[in-house]
Amino acid sequence: MSEFITRDTRVDWSAILAGTAIATAIGIVLSAFGLGIGLSLTSPYEGEGSTPALFTMGAGLWLLVIQLLAFGAGGYIAARLRARQPELSEHEVDVRDGLHGLVVWGVGVIAAGIISFALIGGVTTAAQTGDGRGVVESVSIAANAEIDQAASAERVDNPEAADETLTERRAEIARKLGVISAFMTAAMLLVGAVAAFFGAGVGGRHRDEAVQVKFFVLRKGKPVAVPHPVTTTTTPIPPTKY
Repeated sequence: MSEFITRDTRVDWSAILAGTAIATAIGIVLSAFGLGIGLSLTSPYEGEGSTPALFTMGAGLWLLVIQLLAFGAGGYIAARLRARQPELSEHEVDVRDGLHGLVVWGVGVIAAGIISFALIGGVTTAAQTGDGRGVVESVSIAANAEIDQAASAERVDNPEAADETLTERRAEIARKLGVISAFMTAAMLLVGAVAAFFGAGVGGRHRDEAVQVKFFVLRKGKPVAVPHPVTTTTTPIPPTKY
């Protein structure tokens, strides 16, 4: 007998949206922490703060942590909440759990892109109107100072850069940092896809095996009193003599 599966049973969008919401929230919270740490490590004064290479490496590692935690949790939640069709094979269930994790990753990346564009547009508007010009100028000064330090260091380390002007060296440093940041962002996003896939696989296995996660156990089970069987004894009635 061939199984008939409607379109509605293939993709559980409610579970996907739930996992995406958790993944996006975790990503925003961890990004805020990373932004605070990054601003504390930079300085507009010469000779202070971290180098651009160290800053880029630290930002990449933090982005890796964000991708693993956010999309791993999102994929796990989506698969754990997804309803399983009992007529499907184990392999098909694993495939669908993993694909739900990948869909969580895809929707999360789109949501992150929309949020990023909205933030960039808001900052640009604030800078043009003068409301947030102080913050933008502070970040711009810190970034320019880091690039100037890197350009000065390259002039000392690389004799070929001695003939270049400061503007050319700054442009070259900015280009290199942009290339490294783009490749690291793409690589980290792919790591997020892998984390979502395997997180969904773990969530699906925990769902099928009814694994209890201690973090989500909010109440302790009370022992149920089982009544003991009542035994009755009957006294034999002696036969009546007539």
